[in-house]
Amino acid sequence: MEPVQIYTQQKIVRPRVMVSVGLTIMGLLPLIWVYRVLGTLNFLHPITFLSGIFGGIFTTFCSWILVALVMFSVLVLRANRYKVVNEKMCCRADNLSLALNLKAISVALVHCLSSFLVASVLMWSIGGRYEDLIINCDSQRCLNEHKWFGVQFAALVGFLWSWNLSAFGGECLTFPSTEAPVVKRLKEEIPDILKSSTKLTRRVFLFYCPAYFVVGQCSVWVLKKLFFLHSSEANEFSSWWSIVDVRLFYQTYILGVFVTLSWSLGHFLFQACMTKHASYEMVDAKGEGSIMAALELKEDSLAKILAFKDLHQLSARSGDVRRQKIFSLSNPGGHPKVWKAVSAVTMSQLQELLNRIETSNKELVESYKSIMPRQAGSKIETLKPGYNSSPKSSQPSQATKKWYYPTFLYQQYPEKLSAKLFYDSQKHIWCVCALSDLITRSLTEDKYGIVQQNLGEIINLLISLTRTIECLFRVSTVTGKRSTEPYVNRSSHSLGIELYSQLKSSLHSIAATFQPHISEICGLSSESLKELESYAG
Repeated sequence: MEPVQIYTQQKIVRPRVMVSVGLTIMGLLPLIWVYRVLGTLNFLHPITFLSGIFGGIFTTFCSWILVALVMFSVLVLRANRYKVVNEKMCCRADNLSLALNLKAISVALVHCLSSFLVASVLMWSIGGRYEDLIINCDSQRCLNEHKWFGVQFAALVGFLWSWNLSAFGGECLTFPSTEAPVVKRLKEEIPDILKSSTKLTRRVFLFYCPAYFVVGQCSVWVLKKLFFLHSSEANEFSSWWSIVDVRLFYQTYILGVFVTLSWSLGHFLFQACMTKHASYEMVDAKGEGSIMAALELKEDSLAKILAFKDLHQLSARSGDVRRQKIFSLSNPGGHPKVWKAVSAVTMSQLQELLNRIETSNKELVESYKSIMPRQAGSKIETLKPGYNSSPKSSQPSQATKKWYYPTFLYQQYPEKLSAKLFYDSQKHIWCVCALSDLITRSLTEDKYGIVQQNLGEIINLLISLTRTIECLFRVSTVTGKRSTEPYVNRSSHSLGIELYSQLKSSLHSIAATFQPHISEICGLSSESLKELESYAG
């Protein structure tokens, strides 16, 4: 591990993990109190209900301590699972491979056990028939199936929440487009978090209830055999009246919502804390806290992504003294080392993306030519896989029936191109923003004219990248590779659109700044000159 990565881990990552876990634990206290209010709700006896709520403060506090211990352990454990780059999910098989990963299943099982413990504590705080899982009945140890019904559902919800997060790329850190305090972001996202939590709980609940009454006695039988428990009609689902136990269903549902909401809250706060802006030192040497050492890392680590974000921030922020070091000359020597290093790193990232998109465009054009419909007279025969054009049969072929499941798994998503090309384009967006801001500010802050040395080369690259992305969008539209279907994971596609918009905006800004001097920019090709003049006009 490089020194700058160790610095990032010790000075940035670990403190932010502790802050996110602390905020989550503090947020659990009001959530537990709300859960107790909803769990003991009784309109027929309002005085008893109110006295129980305000008299159970000690019980609420004890429940919070126990739940906090469980949540702390799991949230710290899960912190190592997060990534900084989107997965290249091009088909359902990619999602399935992520879901069936041994680490993903292990973490989901940990969430399952933790949710079971949290639900046990919460139902204990409610009291009544939900207080104990194993009770004494007629001098014997019996299973309280009312509580088992609830805690088993909470365990299932916790497992599916974690498994779903792993399968659909939820463990990737998503950087916000605008910087905002964590508390402000939390206020804005709480409605969406609550909506998604209730949606997942409702889906699992509608499946769980009928499944429990059909095969749920298997788990009850296993528990009785393991712990030598006896039967009790007062605490088991021994009759069909249990199916219409509305109170039990209500308790179970709000318990599932609480468990899902707790994990979702911890997940969001971790994302919000880890994606905050972090400042690095703007120095020539590659020290442990140097932004250049982080930018030049080979792998896309958190240190590298945060360094690109910091570069974007210092180039755009007014009065940032670190920006003056970019426009300065080395002493001794008088060379613009910092500017050359910054421009070389950002341009290499954009050039790599340009080469990637150009290769994809060539493949798209070749594939389109190979599957072009054949024209016969005035009719065009469109050949579809698995379709028999013979008038004797309009049914799918036997091969299509035989390979239905592999086709279902390996059928490419409509936005597979975006997943392959723009999965890591957040850093490219910041590169474009940083170059644009530094170029526009160089007109007033660059005393030595060091930006002018390769200004034409940078503009040529930005224009080439803009044209290549335009070509990609046109070709992918013609070949039918783009779609607006709601089931597609559109995070990578959104990054591609945002990158294209930022490129256009940056070129407009550069053209407006250098409008009187566009023809004097050295190294600018004739095509780029015309393109830049069109942005200025």
